[in-house]
Amino acid sequence: MNSAYFWIVFGLSSVSWFIYPLFLCFAALFRRKPSWIEPAEWPSVSVLVAARNEEKVIARRIENLLTQDYPGRLEILIGSDFSNDRTDKVVQSFANDNVILFRSPERIGKPLIIQELLKLSRGDILVFTDADTEFAADAVKELVLPYSNPGVGCVDGSRMNSLDGTTCESTYWKYEKTIKKLCSRLGAVLGATGAIFSLRRNLFMPAAPNRADDFELAVMTRVQGYSCVFNERAIAVERSPSDSSQYHRMVRIVSWMVISCVLLMGKALKNGKSLLFLQLLVHKMLRWFSGMLILGATVLSGILAGSPVYTTVFILMCSFHLLAAAGLLLKNRLPSKFLFPYYFWLMNIASIDGIFRTLTGNPVEMWEKKTMEEDN
Repeated sequence: MNSAYFWIVFGLSSVSWFIYPLFLCFAALFRRKPSWIEPAEWPSVSVLVAARNEEKVIARRIENLLTQDYPGRLEILIGSDFSNDRTDKVVQSFANDNVILFRSPERIGKPLIIQELLKLSRGDILVFTDADTEFAADAVKELVLPYSNPGVGCVDGSRMNSLDGTTCESTYWKYEKTIKKLCSRLGAVLGATGAIFSLRRNLFMPAAPNRADDFELAVMTRVQGYSCVFNERAIAVERSPSDSSQYHRMVRIVSWMVISCVLLMGKALKNGKSLLFLQLLVHKMLRWFSGMLILGATVLSGILAGSPVYTTVFILMCSFHLLAAAGLLLKNRLPSKFLFPYYFWLMNIASIDGIFRTLTGNPVEMWEKKTMEEDN
């Protein structure tokens, strides 16, 4: 009986990390890499930025957006979520017809700030980004270019830590980028990067009235019958977060997205999108639970270690966990390819934390910038 439990748990833990990517690789063989042409007339763009106490970075953010090499009309809308520093004054110093400030009279959180900015915006294409992000000079142009295909509803960009090249934090993030490229060939990118993505205005549809999460907005375009693609040439740069900051951010993301995922899975089934339902189940739900599944598989293989197969599996799994511990202790001395186990467990422990917060009715719905600053 223990052997049956082992293969069930081991199989479930393998689906999101191995079987799913292999399926994507196979499916992508039958799809050409997408190519897009420049439109005769570029659509108008509204860039939406939710800000909370961003006085140190908001001026640079606005200047960066004002210098974008975009051929069409571009407006910038900053939503101040009841900031109590100089954020509002800094934004007001730029204010004109194309730079608009909205200040919330109370703390309402990013999703509702985005909805308020939408009411003030005029662009046909909505671009979403963060206050502490920097775009490459042609980032907005690259975010808009794929809309030359009328079937594209959302475009995800590429978040990096340097404009000089693709410098990912670890093998973990390179793996994630590979998955996005494969999904993009199928028009099936699942979710979007909050630092840089775009959306057709008429497709802005949160999963629930009080929500407007990056993940939900992107997936809802697919629920409505449009594709979501990844353009790695649309580059955004953020400072590299500390592991502690990355952990806290992942806790917040998962504690919010678990609810989103359940809502979206229901909407996918209701609209006959069975493949999207399965993708949400495998790519998100099983991924978030994979840490617990792998721990279970490790324990069960240890119990069954009398046979060569289970002994080998147990040794391999323990080696993986030991590499994760080595990454924690020797992070700056190990090559990036050896850090995957460490980042795997960093993200999965954060996922478990986020799931626990959701189940106990305590999701992290509002991000506090001071958390990142204190951790660095």
